[in-house]
Amino acid sequence: MAKTQYKGKTWEDKRKEIENLTNKMERQITEYFHSPESIKEYLNFMGKFHNYSVNNTLLIQDQFPGATAVGSFKFWKDKGFAVKKGEKGIKILVPKITTYFERGDKEVQVKYATKEEKEQIANKEIKTYTRTFFDVGHVFDVSQTTATPDDLPKIFPNRWLDGSVENYESMYQALEKVAENSGIKIVEPYSELGSAKGVSYTLRKEVALNPRNTELQNVKTLVHELAHAVLHTEETYDQYSAQEKEFQAEMVAYTVSSYFGLDTSEYSLPYLHHWTEGKKLKEQEKLLKEVRETAHEFISIIEEEIVKGSVKNSMKTKA
Repeated sequence: MAKTQYKGKTWEDKRKEIENLTNKMERQITEYFHSPESIKEYLNFMGKFHNYSVNNTLLIQDQFPGATAVGSFKFWKDKGFAVKKGEKGIKILVPKITTYFERGDKEVQVKYATKEEKEQIANKEIKTYTRTFFDVGHVFDVSQTTATPDDLPKIFPNRWLDGSVENYESMYQALEKVAENSGIKIVEPYSELGSAKGVSYTLRKEVALNPRNTELQNVKTLVHELAHAVLHTEETYDQYSAQEKEFQAEMVAYTVSSYFGLDTSEYSLPYLHHWTEGKKLKEQEKLLKEVRETAHEFISIIEEEIVKGSVKNSMKTKA
């Protein structure tokens, strides 16, 4: 009696699961553009999970509202903690890159190459190419493990959990580093800005702040203008409408500010809602992806600079 083949069915089940997850993400993106409250909910969550893709951030939030810190089963185990018995993993999409080469008219994975073919590949006598597929992975929130919130500083030593304008000088210096890394200069405005809080001089690769700004306004506005400078360059400027540019810059500003404990919602959310009405889904996906990538880059640089500053200050105190 022939053995039943399950491989095809397993792949089909996996394909359907990925398709269902993708469809759910698309619906969520549309829902997040309905009101200032829903935008705030998404951005606050994205700030906490800035190192995850837009799609995986949406999946985590949908399956485990209120998640604060997630990791794989192995991640928690390596940190010395265990996932509690009976806890269900949070599904995310995991990209898998597979390398292929051609054997005659057949496409073959490099891992199945013969010894001779592997030597030819190493010598570049046989060309290879890659394809990216998605698989379903699982992560667990800290509340699903034996770890506690008090353990988070040890598990994520560089994670900034609290922040305020009391750290203004450190924050401003960190933002100067963001500008430097992106080849952007922070200058004095070339003319009266009036009620405008800041400006991005696209062709000059410069940004400026209104000298009348408060410290909180300065931080939020500098992130906003730096986002303009990074996303809306001389080469890409005409690819976005005025609404899309302002929407992206303010989303980055709110996300970064929120991550560091600075509340700009009273100003940012009505502003954002004004620019989100009537957008098409594909535009929203593209805009959100670029916002996430820019916010992630900014947060990573700022966090690293603040941690460096804290270490230096600690050393000075001890001396």
